[in-house]
Amino acid sequence: MITHIRMKNFKSWEDSKYIKLGSLSGFFGANNSGKSSLFQMLLLLKQTTEYSDNEEIIFFGDNTSYVNLGNFREVIHGHKLVDPLCFEFECKQTHSQSLFKIPEDGSGWEQKIVQFAYEGIFRHDKGQLIVEKLSYGPSLGGVAEIVCNEGKISFPRRNSVERSIQLKNCYGMCSSGEVESINLLQKYITAFEDMFSHVFYLGPIRAHPQRNYHWEGSHHKDIGKFGEKTINALLSARIDRKTIQYEEEEKSIEERISDWLREMDLAYTFLLERNETSNGKDYEIRIQQKAYGPKIAFTDMGYGLSQFLPVLVLCYYAPEGSTLILEQPGIHLHPKLQSQLADLLIEVVNERNLQVLVESHSEHLLTRLQLRIAEEKISNDQTALYFCQNENGTSNIIPLKLDEFGNISNWPENFFGDEMGDLFAMTEAQRERQKRVECE
Repeated sequence: MITHIRMKNFKSWEDSKYIKLGSLSGFFGANNSGKSSLFQMLLLLKQTTEYSDNEEIIFFGDNTSYVNLGNFREVIHGHKLVDPLCFEFECKQTHSQSLFKIPEDGSGWEQKIVQFAYEGIFRHDKGQLIVEKLSYGPSLGGVAEIVCNEGKISFPRRNSVERSIQLKNCYGMCSSGEVESINLLQKYITAFEDMFSHVFYLGPIRAHPQRNYHWEGSHHKDIGKFGEKTINALLSARIDRKTIQYEEEEKSIEERISDWLREMDLAYTFLLERNETSNGKDYEIRIQQKAYGPKIAFTDMGYGLSQFLPVLVLCYYAPEGSTLILEQPGIHLHPKLQSQLADLLIEVVNERNLQVLVESHSEHLLTRLQLRIAEEKISNDQTALYFCQNENGTSNIIPLKLDEFGNISNWPENFFGDEMGDLFAMTEAQRERQKRVECE
């Protein structure tokens, strides 16, 4: 679970300050207010861990990556190349822990890292991106355990002397340095990679439904940033017989998805069936809208269902303890269903120990979340809500003050537009029109 993030000189953020994240965090605000950039920092770090070229300081992306931000010039605030780019986060591991075997003095020893903080500062120097500073420690603002500064590595807690080291990416992979120093750094490199392997992203634009899906038997870790691997994930879960616990009952992912489709009145059930083809590797989705209704092709259903299915699948396919980043998860959904989306997210936070970071424009999702806090289905301590805005090209963020009864005491002006103003103006227009009618 990522507990805090901060970025400096990243896109529209001159300094986001420390942003505390909850089990369920919501980011609201107008278009181009900087909401997506908060997620993009995490996605840049994640895709750097997965990039095959380990000598790229930060992998800014290509057409196949989570985000494609071009280069340093494109992301640095105000395009000021002389300014440093700074990323910080703090996390605690909530998924199943792995032991990190770290050889030292010719022997092996094991250690768990259950919480750590990261800071990276990067500069553009002579046409190249360099790591000016990299530090790891138990918490942000505390004494770091490891600091790499301008080609030197030190260990403040051990009062050790500085030693030379050559970093080749933003989180500590080295091309040269003393063996002992590299080994001590390795535990954080492993923890960094492990954490981001449990971060999953679903973007606001999702794959169109298909009449047939071809599956070769591959098992993917996620469903893709467009949800294009959703059906592969379902088939993989079926073959592996993956189940989830719900109300002390074991259910398959497909069963729980059918439950939600019925609850949201989107369909009675969905069926993933193999086509009678020569290779036997083609599948289709059929939807039953009513218990005894006909099986309708997925492509012949409303667009909202195909756009929402990836959200449902990711919520149950991702391993327990993972972090989900969801941009506009309620897109194309009716307002009533946007409200029920909040219930889905609350369930997987509580039942599957997921952390969910949501960008949304939906007041219905927020209102349902406030209701569930009042009903004690989720606590206000588990949630973190923010309003982002952009003034003169610089983003800032307002933490919404949410009490234990679900009340927000500091609503920004025109938070979801000026609904009350529109209603007042409509009443005035009706009154004036009625006057004219009476005078005729």
